[in-house]
Amino acid sequence: MKIEKTEDIRKGLPVVGVEAGSLGEEAGIEPGDSIISVNGHPLRDVIDYKYFITEERLLVHLVKTNGEEWELEIEKDYDEELGLEFPPLRIRQCPNECEFCFVDQMPGGYRKSLYIRDEDYRFSFLYGNYITLTNLSGRDKARIFDQQLSPLYISVHVTDPEVRKLALQNEKASPVLDSIREMVDHGIRLHTQVVLVPGMNDGEVLEKTIDDLVAFYPKVMSLAIVPVGLTRHRENLPVLQPVDRDHAGRIIDLLQRKQEGFKKTLDYPFVFPADEMFIIGGRPLPPIEYYYDFPQLENGVGMVPAFLSDLELYSRSLPDKVKTPMTVSLVTGVSFYPFLRDALETIRVNGLKFQIFPVINDFLGHSVTMTGLLSGADILSQLKGKDLGDLLLVPSVALNDDQLFLDDTPFIALEESLKVPVRMVHSTARGFLQYIESLAS
Repeated sequence: MKIEKTEDIRKGLPVVGVEAGSLGEEAGIEPGDSIISVNGHPLRDVIDYKYFITEERLLVHLVKTNGEEWELEIEKDYDEELGLEFPPLRIRQCPNECEFCFVDQMPGGYRKSLYIRDEDYRFSFLYGNYITLTNLSGRDKARIFDQQLSPLYISVHVTDPEVRKLALQNEKASPVLDSIREMVDHGIRLHTQVVLVPGMNDGEVLEKTIDDLVAFYPKVMSLAIVPVGLTRHRENLPVLQPVDRDHAGRIIDLLQRKQEGFKKTLDYPFVFPADEMFIIGGRPLPPIEYYYDFPQLENGVGMVPAFLSDLELYSRSLPDKVKTPMTVSLVTGVSFYPFLRDALETIRVNGLKFQIFPVINDFLGHSVTMTGLLSGADILSQLKGKDLGDLLLVPSVALNDDQLFLDDTPFIALEESLKVPVRMVHSTARGFLQYIESLAS
């Protein structure tokens, strides 16, 4: 319904895209329109939009591109989306100066987004970004509690207040246990992590952190222990010790002892080492049962076992042969290479041969071995002149939404330089095998 135009037209939440066939399109919403309110609630950002459109009957007040104000009455199923797309949120910056911050270890001269130290509870809720709870205002907390923005993902690092101030390099950092207690008292669930820095937050300090956090279970749902990542770009930064093989082994042993105790008292292990801890420590990765409900899969906790399990499961449905014999090459990081190599040896499709190329990370340093942090330049320099067969596959985790590698190399540059068809495949086992299956059709 069109309503009388007012002189003071509010900006609202601008619509940048409308899905074809969606309720939004049917209602007449178009790119360029601005949503002012839903059921009388003004919209500050996309979180407000998602929160208020869950109702089955909506009164949407919007401003059209020509300045007309409309009110739309929309009936829908509970939680059904309208199919609207909005601009990305402007992310808040982190107030801390952590000496182990990965962002501060990036080489200069690349896209601005690589140097954003984010600390935004909205991104924690929407995307699982980790925050330290050091920049929340009273208004932020009121919104989190009122809208039950949960779960949130918290970088605790250490619960001892003085050690945490040192770790964050922030004398104003309030005691994290007070912040966590306030969150859980208001019904907010939390996943937590410790980035482990030898000599800073390990040993007895780590044990205390684990015991402090498990006391809030089940509202504090899990704790991941992740080894610190150190690049070769640490000019003007303090010298930090990496987690080496012996240290990783000791941490795994400690966490396994803790897990056994928690399974007896809570029927849940609560604390989990990241896959990288097992890899650094030269320990076999646990079976998928070890991870229970995979509470921190996207944080690299159980990601490799889950991939291998899914690969074994979904490979059963692959065809017996491909239509045209071909050799498919794959790019991966150094740490994942042996797992992928062994797994692909079990796949038997007549006419299909795999080649795997582990790419050493010269861009960030050889201690950085994850596939998601590969640069385009390293792939090009290490694969140039190699026999790549008929096709090169690159996992999507190494690229951003604009199909740029970490060093701003565009994806299309690979095919141009390597003179072989290059395709991006989803980084999950299922996504990879669906592409392989398409080769037989």
